[in-house]
Formats: sequence, structure tokens, C-alpha cells
Amino acid sequence: MGMTLGKAGKTPSTLAEINVTPLVDVMLVLLIIFMTTASVESTQVRLQVQRQLQPEDRPKADVNLNQKVPVNLPQVNAEQVSLSEEKKLVLSLNGDYQFSIGEIKVLDCRDQAKKGKVDDDVFKACVDALSQKLVKNEKLQKDKELYLRADRGLPYGRVLLAMARVREAGITKFGLIAEPEAVP
Repeated sequence: MGMTLGKAGKTPSTLAEINVTPLVDVMLVLLIIFMTTASVESTQVRLQVQRQLQPEDRPKADVNLNQKVPVNLPQVNAEQVSLSEEKKLVLSLNGDYQFSIGEIKVLDCRDQAKKGKVDDDVFKACVDALSQKLVKNEKLQKDKELYLRADRGLPYGRVLLAMARVREAGITKFGLIAEPEAVP
């Protein structure tokens, strides 16, 4: 097919055809590589610009829906959760051991404490009562999703105990909320 006969039919001559299929394949692979690296690079640039903004210049996160409950959140470098999509439930635990869902105070552990001091036994009883209330919450049982805002001054073990009781209440999707990390 690639051969033709010469003038007298005695000497074969070749046709010079370029096969462009491998060239097109290589070009498509390179195009895909450039497109993915460009999108990654633009994401990195956007994050770097956000980190350089002063805290007052930063865009406000969707978390401000629940900022009426005073909680001193820890600061971490993580992507912010959009809580306004479907009115997701947020459980707040402030430094005074008060649990709130949204703006509504659900439980105050100091009410169960003697002399207003919350020790480990009082806190365990308090989160057990919280777990029972969470089981009765219809939206929570339907969505099976909850976010926790816990004060950074609380002992780590108590926050973990609260998280365990939330899991025992049947919540399968569970997240923690923090403030964006301040950039010096």
C-alpha cells in the first residue's frame, strides 16, 4: 500500500506520509497536564493571597451565623466549611460549659454542678443528657450531620467526650469548626 512501482515497473519507490496519530496523542496528554497544573497553581495563588490579607480584610466565613454564642475557637490552616448551604446544625460548647445549637442554649452544665464548678463527673452527666436531647432532635436524626464549635480553653478530654456522645446519638457526619489561622 505504501509502495508504488517506478517508471518501468521495476524499481519500487516509497511514499513519504507522516503518521500524525502519535503526535496528536502526545499533544492531548500535554494539554491535560498543562490544564491540571494551571488549576492547581491558581488555587495555590488564591490561598497565598488570602494568607497575606490582614485579618480585618479577610472575607468573613459562613460560620458567623452562629457567632452569637461566644466561643473562643482555635485557629488552624484549613478550608472553611460552608454552613449556610442547607442550614446545617452547629453545636457550640463555650468556656462556661454551655451547649447551644445555633443560638438556642440547649444545656448548661453549671446548673448540674455544685458551687458552679464543672468537674469530670458533672461533665459526663451533662454530655449524657445532651446525647439524649440530640437523639430527640428530628432534623439532626434526619440529616445525621452536625458540626461542633468548642472553646479552645476547654480540656481536650472533655471535647473528645462530647464528640463521642454525639457519635453515640447516631450522627454519622461530624465535623469540627475552627477560625482561619492568622498570618503574621
